[in-house]
Amino acid sequence: MLWDNSVVMMDLETKSLWSHILGEAMSGPLLGTKLKVIPSLMTDWKTWRTIHPNTTLAFLDRTTREYTRSFYRDLSQFVIAMRNARESKVWAFDRLSKYPIVNDQFAREPLVIVFDQKSSTAFVLSRRVDDRVLTFKLSNEILIDNQTGSQWNAATGKAIQGQLKGKQLRPLVATVSFRQAWMRFHPNTIVWQRSQEH
Repeated sequence: MLWDNSVVMMDLETKSLWSHILGEAMSGPLLGTKLKVIPSLMTDWKTWRTIHPNTTLAFLDRTTREYTRSFYRDLSQFVIAMRNARESKVWAFDRLSKYPIVNDQFAREPLVIVFDQKSSTAFVLSRRVDDRVLTFKLSNEILIDNQTGSQWNAATGKAIQGQLKGKQLRPLVATVSFRQAWMRFHPNTIVWQRSQEH
C-alpha cells in the first residue's frame, strides 16, 4: 500500500499501519506510537564489505528491481535528512557530490557529513570527541581534523593516525530519502546551503 505516494508498513501483531518515513503508526491499535530510530547506513555491498569484512548476509525474496549504484543516477532526487520533534534538515546529494565534506550542526549537535562519490554514500557523524568539537577537511580522500591533524576513517568514524588515534566519532541518526517524499511529509524542512557551513 501507499500513503501519499510513500510506502506503508503493517505490523503482524496488531495490524496497525505505519508510515516508514515518519516511523509512526497512522492507524490501528497503535495509532500515534512512534518507533525508536537507530543509526543506519544505506550503501552498496562493496562499500559495506570494505568497512565490515566479516559481515553475514541475509538473502530475502526480491519484490522489486535490484538495488544497484544506478539507483542514484539522478542525485538531485535524493537527500540525507535529520529530524526531531521540532525541526528537520536535509543535505541534498547533488550538493554533497560537489562539496563532499560538510561541517554543520542540527539541533545543537555539531556534525560532519562525508559523501563518498563512488558509492553515493553519506556518512553522518558527531564532531564531538570528549570535551571538544572538531572541524574536518578532506585531503586525498582522507578525513583530517583541523585541531590536531589526526586522520580519521570516514566510514567507521575512528581515528587511525595522530594525536587522537583510537578515538571514535559517534554515528548519528539520519535518513536517506527521495527529496520529494521527505518534503511532502516535512514541508518546513531546512535545506542546507553551502553558506550555512559551521
